[in-house]
Amino acid sequence: MSDRLPDLTTKAGRKRPSALKNRSPYIVFIIGLLAGALGVTSFAPFNFWPSYFVTLMVFATLILSSSTAKSAFLRGTSVGLGFFGAGVSWVFVSIDTYGQVGDLASALITFLFVLVVTLFWSVSGWLSWRLIQRFKHISPALLIAFSLLLGEFARSHLFTGFPWLLPGYAIQETWLFELLPIGGIWLTSAVVVLTACLIPGRLFSNHNHIALIMAVLFTWSAGLYLHYFPEKWVSQTGSIKTTLVQGNVPQELKWQQSTAASSLAYYEKATREHLDSDLVVWPETAITYFYHEVRPFLSPLRKQLADTKTTLITGVPDYQADTKTYYNAMWATGNGFGLYYKRHLVPFGEYIPLASIVGPILDIFGMPMSSFSPGDSNQPTLQVGEWAAAPFICYEIVYPEQVRRFVRDSDFLITISNDAWFGASIGPWQHLQIARFRAKESGRYLIRATNTGVSAIIDQNGDIVAEAKQFKRTTLTATVKTFSGITPYVQWGYWPVLLLLLITFILSYSSNKALSKKRIDEKKSLLKKRLYQ
Repeated sequence: MSDRLPDLTTKAGRKRPSALKNRSPYIVFIIGLLAGALGVTSFAPFNFWPSYFVTLMVFATLILSSSTAKSAFLRGTSVGLGFFGAGVSWVFVSIDTYGQVGDLASALITFLFVLVVTLFWSVSGWLSWRLIQRFKHISPALLIAFSLLLGEFARSHLFTGFPWLLPGYAIQETWLFELLPIGGIWLTSAVVVLTACLIPGRLFSNHNHIALIMAVLFTWSAGLYLHYFPEKWVSQTGSIKTTLVQGNVPQELKWQQSTAASSLAYYEKATREHLDSDLVVWPETAITYFYHEVRPFLSPLRKQLADTKTTLITGVPDYQADTKTYYNAMWATGNGFGLYYKRHLVPFGEYIPLASIVGPILDIFGMPMSSFSPGDSNQPTLQVGEWAAAPFICYEIVYPEQVRRFVRDSDFLITISNDAWFGASIGPWQHLQIARFRAKESGRYLIRATNTGVSAIIDQNGDIVAEAKQFKRTTLTATVKTFSGITPYVQWGYWPVLLLLLITFILSYSSNKALSKKRIDEKKSLLKKRLYQ
């Protein structure tokens, strides 16, 4: 098969936007970069949702105007670089401030990270072009949407995954937010990508797009209906008075011995002032002593907590001497119990992938290495009095499937984090936004306690009930409601998304095959008329 598309219109009805066809590849690359960067404004803290649709429309247009698979790969790269370069720029803050490698090396490491996640968009562009050549009876817009979703799914799972800035997070301020309890972040992501690809597909292809139009109208209409006539998926069973303690300890001082002692003293004092609460929550590694060291030290506080029927949940590192392993843990004590070990560790932050190979390289740069081990995949919930709390430490809240598996056994969700690593960047706000989606998907209140903010309590609809100011040592008290029951997403997971895509593909194929047959019949009829004239 030739590596080039025939000009203008093929038998499958493909038209290339000529304005981009003959442009300098450098100009097209810059257009892709700018379009990609624009899309970041759809996410927190900006929340201007239309901009991400523009990003995806430009992505689809660039692929449709590509004359080779290589061109589609490079054009996909341009949009991805702009998007991730702007969207995850907060990674630089952590490496530059705490990585001990200097500005230049920090910029290089950040660029390499951005390049890795961009490759998923690059391959999506290449795959889109290939699929369009192979499947002539399926709408090119649908094939591009499918390829991009497949790339985003791969980005979310390969090498432990990086499911940050998925397409579905762009629609928090739209009706599509109401679809989360039905199909989760992957359903909203599918609708966003299908919607955005439809417009350039309709403009630059003579295919029948009725299947894609029906899928987009159906999902947006379903979101609109649920917005005005909300479905009650879960039932309230009780309430818990909850206090979050936000220590606001500078990251560079957090692990120093003098700071560790004074920080722990503050957390103890703040807790004793809120013993009228049912639950008090400290952030990730609020305690910087090991679990076995601090447990006896906190015995008086633990007894006082038990006497007042107050549960304390805190982050604490743990060391198992028999196996010589370290864990990032969450501990419940007082009127509750349980010790949870973090399962999804942050690559290069909490563990080093391929440590025997990468470790020496990082040593050359002078980067500190962490050596936490992941917890078991089958761990129980934490107990808070009579209630069960599904625990997630920092980065884990971005994994929808991990949250989904825990929901059935829980009355509410709790996540603790230390976003001090990312300073005043957009990272902590994106992290908070992701937590809101987990609450909406699961139909559960979500408690989010962080070191420097943003600490918040989020209700079962994904709305923020209470929020603490960032970079302030403070406490936040509010009522957390407990719920039972499960949403369709918790019950079925990915199946609604797969069903939507399967039906759309079948209808697209059948309608375009019928259109192709009609065109062939028309050409034969026209040819016969000319022969008999």
